[in-house]
Amino acid sequence: MQIGKIFFILGFLFLASCSEPKNTVIPSDQSKWESELKPKLDKLSDDEKKLVMGYLMRAKLGEAFGGGKFKEGTTIKDALESQRAWIAEEEKKSLEAKLLKEKLESERAALRKQIDELITVTVLKLKMEKSDYMTNQIIKLGFQNKSQKDISGVKGTVHFIDMFDKDVGSIGFSFTDGIKAGQTAKWEGSRHYNQFLPEHRALADLEEGKYKIRFEPEMIVFKDGSKLASQD
Repeated sequence: MQIGKIFFILGFLFLASCSEPKNTVIPSDQSKWESELKPKLDKLSDDEKKLVMGYLMRAKLGEAFGGGKFKEGTTIKDALESQRAWIAEEEKKSLEAKLLKEKLESERAALRKQIDELITVTVLKLKMEKSDYMTNQIIKLGFQNKSQKDISGVKGTVHFIDMFDKDVGSIGFSFTDGIKAGQTAKWEGSRHYNQFLPEHRALADLEEGKYKIRFEPEMIVFKDGSKLASQD
């Protein structure tokens, strides 16, 4: 009699486990999801439903883009475990990317501070110059070498910021005439003015005293062969 009760209980537990929605095998035929899968999903919590739907979306997208066929025999439980693992991995990647970005931004800020302590760049002149055949934008820069080493060359970009703190344009340059330690130097360059480029028009409309600049260094080469280069 006791043995009969044990078998009865075991049989009941077996049937209960079979009816557990998480043990349901997900049909590989998507047309059966509405009739066979949805009733089982309706028994899950809202969070679990979202996890299963996320898994199914990933699986079908992977299948559509050559990531392999949907694995037959996958249960709802398998889908939940797989989706949770995938989310954890994505969160890990996102955190790693965030930490790397913060590290690079910190290094870039430190390098900019170091460069700012070595050299100052200013705009001495920004004007338009017309000839018979074309119009040029003329820019004249001034450099001050604040370091104790002679500089052989400077390469970078000058950004122009209007009175509303908007970056309206930029001009790149390469200065190779050298600057003695503690001394100043000048550089003048030009580019053909293209009236159809918004950046060119914006710089042409800037008025003296109504803008500021931001120097973005690319590289500083010292006479002794050492260099400071931007990490961008």
